[in-house]
Amino acid sequence: MIKLFGHETDGVIFDLDGTLLDSMWVWNKVDEDFLAENGIAVTSDYTEAVKQMHFNEAALYTKNRYNLPQSTQQIKDRWIEMVEKEYAEDIFLKPYAYEALKTLLARGVKVGYATTLFGQVARPCLKHNGIDSESLKEFCPLTTIEEVERGKGFPDIYQRAARKLALEANRCMVFEDIPLAIDGAMKGGFNFCGVYDKYSNAHLDFKSRCKNYIHDFDELLIEIKKNV
Repeated sequence: MIKLFGHETDGVIFDLDGTLLDSMWVWNKVDEDFLAENGIAVTSDYTEAVKQMHFNEAALYTKNRYNLPQSTQQIKDRWIEMVEKEYAEDIFLKPYAYEALKTLLARGVKVGYATTLFGQVARPCLKHNGIDSESLKEFCPLTTIEEVERGKGFPDIYQRAARKLALEANRCMVFEDIPLAIDGAMKGGFNFCGVYDKYSNAHLDFKSRCKNYIHDFDELLIEIKKNV
């Protein structure tokens, strides 16, 4: 156990997209390319809406908003097809994220991941970046959006991740980059730390809503080392 931002912490739950991973540019590209395939120009309000949604909700929203002929499953399948190669080969951790994660584990803090990505996309990316359990030689469980019914505005995915770590919510800190996640984590009794991302929250009032906030992972490293 260590103290992070004044909270006694036994476990940390990291989001992937826009938090640990510099990856949100991919989804902006998917929005543009997928809609272009259907003869539609992407708009900022569409991008802002879908980034906050459960994967299933985003597919249904897209289908209904643009009256697309594809089924929601076909839309999801196409999105996954468009990103699989990128995540397996071209998506990387943000600066100092790996060092922060390793330092947490060295201090005896448990680490898990909670992501809106599907497992078939997330797992190769974790391995590619050396942060899967096999690479780290530590149990760092992945929890994906497939395992819960509701999106990150609800605590479900964080609660499931905490159970995998065998920890109570109030002993865990969630690191996330989207405003909706503040509500979900807080509803579940988790401590929360916002993470800056130029694609997902730079233009929002996200920082002002976060009691705890980091711009870069070197700030988390400094916070961890205060406990030495």
